[in-house]
Amino acid sequence: MIGNSFSLRALVRSRRVRCGLFFFAGGIGIGGWAASLPLLSAKLNIDKGELGALLLCFALGAIAMMVNIGRVSDRFGSSHLLSLGGSVVFGVSILTVPLVDGLLLVGALIVVAGAGFGTLDVSMNIEASEIERGSGRHLMSSFHAMFSIGNIVGASLVGVVVSFGGQVHECLGGAGLLVVMTALISRLIGHEASGKVMPAATNTGPAGKPSLSRQQRLLVLTFGAIGFLAFLAEGGIIDWSAVYMVGTLGASESVGAYAFAVFSASMALGRLLGDIVTQRVGHVSILRIGGVVCGLSILAMLIAHNVVVGIVALAICGFGVANMIPAVFASAGKIGSQAAGRAMSIVTTLGYTGLLIGPALLGFIAQISSLTISLALVALSFGAISVGTVYLKRLTAEFQPEMKGTKHYA
Repeated sequence: MIGNSFSLRALVRSRRVRCGLFFFAGGIGIGGWAASLPLLSAKLNIDKGELGALLLCFALGAIAMMVNIGRVSDRFGSSHLLSLGGSVVFGVSILTVPLVDGLLLVGALIVVAGAGFGTLDVSMNIEASEIERGSGRHLMSSFHAMFSIGNIVGASLVGVVVSFGGQVHECLGGAGLLVVMTALISRLIGHEASGKVMPAATNTGPAGKPSLSRQQRLLVLTFGAIGFLAFLAEGGIIDWSAVYMVGTLGASESVGAYAFAVFSASMALGRLLGDIVTQRVGHVSILRIGGVVCGLSILAMLIAHNVVVGIVALAICGFGVANMIPAVFASAGKIGSQAAGRAMSIVTTLGYTGLLIGPALLGFIAQISSLTISLALVALSFGAISVGTVYLKRLTAEFQPEMKGTKHYA
């Protein structure tokens, strides 16, 4: 019995390391990609509209795969191999982008990069959900902390390269190479860790394929809607907080960058502590409390109209928003059970749609009114998340009897 227990812990630990490497790789790629966009824009000699079109190419590739990859994972049970393939495609694509000329060719390559990231994002979250369910512990926040740390590493890499006179070739080349190398390192960890840890009862569709019941789908869609709002709000803060600090509050550009760094660091810290907190209060409470904390902190920043208050508010908001997305993903995986791939596809597609259209929508609103109004809508989105958990709490209570044998998530 002791030997079996030790073996199970070793199995879960090795799977955590492997899966954590994929989150870290994805974070490096996105951090390096985002930090290199000004350099890429200068190399291609394109304006903001054309750069926006290229970013849309990435979004289209990502969403196309997010919608479909969950079915592939559920059918073949290959989330680890899908993560590996997505990582390699993502890394090689961003590495290659600076090496080609012509906007159409660059756009096509960016679609492939987005498809690689979309594959990686869904499959690594599926595997993380399987590991969490198998261990009986809350682990999702720690995985997303690895993604946040990867963001910092990728962006810092670009900063160092640029400080030494490097160009976009070196920046995206280094980031892409790190993504591929990190993903391939996962192959050095025991292959016996690749299987699913804990089977669970689920509904099956035609030919015995895992499917979601009507109640499961309703719950997943509700979590997906909350994920949409959380991603929209988070994306709005990421893209517009520094602009607000500089353009509205009159801070210097360095202070604006520092404010964003404070937000990112606070989010990473929150995710490192998130599993402990979630173990105590549950996923729905994380969403409810986080919505209140983030909404009030953003409102305080807008009302105070002060740089110092703004930085403190962003730090509090980063901590509050840190575990919202992990809570959504973890809940979707538990609800979906063996159909976790389909559940994860739904929430990732809805969530990343919010992330992709949110900043653009807020920019349009800022153009016709003010950035203060746009950020007030971010605070309103956080408030809507908190209110939505009242309905979500009732749904999860009704669904709880179907979750026998698993750790509570409400």
